[in-house]
Amino acid sequence: MRAVAPSYYPLFHCIAGDCKHTCCANWEVDIDPETYDKYMNMSGAFAERIRSSIAVEDDGSSVGEPHFVLRPDGRCPMLRDDGLCDLILACGEGALCRVCDEHPRFYNFRSDMVEYGLGLSCEAALPLILGWDKGFELIDITDDTIPAIEEDPDELEIEVYQARDNAIKIASDRSLPLSGRVKKLSPVLWSASDRLDALKSLESLSKEWVTYYSNIDGSKDNTCLIDEPDKALYFENLLIYFLFRYPWEGSRLACELLMIIADCTASNPDADFFDIVREFSSNVEYSDCNIDDLNDRL
Repeated sequence: MRAVAPSYYPLFHCIAGDCKHTCCANWEVDIDPETYDKYMNMSGAFAERIRSSIAVEDDGSSVGEPHFVLRPDGRCPMLRDDGLCDLILACGEGALCRVCDEHPRFYNFRSDMVEYGLGLSCEAALPLILGWDKGFELIDITDDTIPAIEEDPDELEIEVYQARDNAIKIASDRSLPLSGRVKKLSPVLWSASDRLDALKSLESLSKEWVTYYSNIDGSKDNTCLIDEPDKALYFENLLIYFLFRYPWEGSRLACELLMIIADCTASNPDADFFDIVREFSSNVEYSDCNIDDLNDRL
């Protein structure tokens, strides 16, 4: 099957122990069945340590849902104090479960191809995505490891992705200020107060994110912020990223997500912009329930 990704995708690499905001803490790491079977059949002292770090919850299936049990400080039991992974050091990267191996990648599975992307929650991917100044382009990354299972897309899928691609063209059109492109993509948007109310209804993983959105002044319109020269490229790339990642949800959701970050940026002037985006992604994007809830409100 054909695979495509943004042109910056091949430049990504994990920074491992140099990462200040590890992806190996504060969320439960589920273990896919294939890797779980591998762990159950490994031998040796380290294999026993792996198995003693796993819990299996009853999800109604015959096997259950295995996951690593986090330490009291919220870190993965395989994560060392220096930020490196004992599992990789002892067994190699091939021993990682699917979640750990693939993060921060996401996928849009289409009938005749798969789109690869990088998520904003990753400290290494974030500056690559936001700082990209060569325009949005999808490149072919097909290799022999991608299953060759294809079928013809139906009319709805074709319409959805054509609309998404047209929206990305509008978002990339610098003959208009970004605020004008947003208005063209979504003539109707919530107020900052509406977005604040929506955020309060969602689940949050970190106190930092709660602080960021709690500071939002619901009486202000922060649309002009996305046109400021020092952040214009960042906001443009954010809009394109949201359009690319959420083809089925449409332009309205992408624009609302962009404005959530604008609201938080305006209301936290001393905060690091990249940290606001990373916290947003970790708390909102990486919860399917949160994205679904926001989309249902539109």
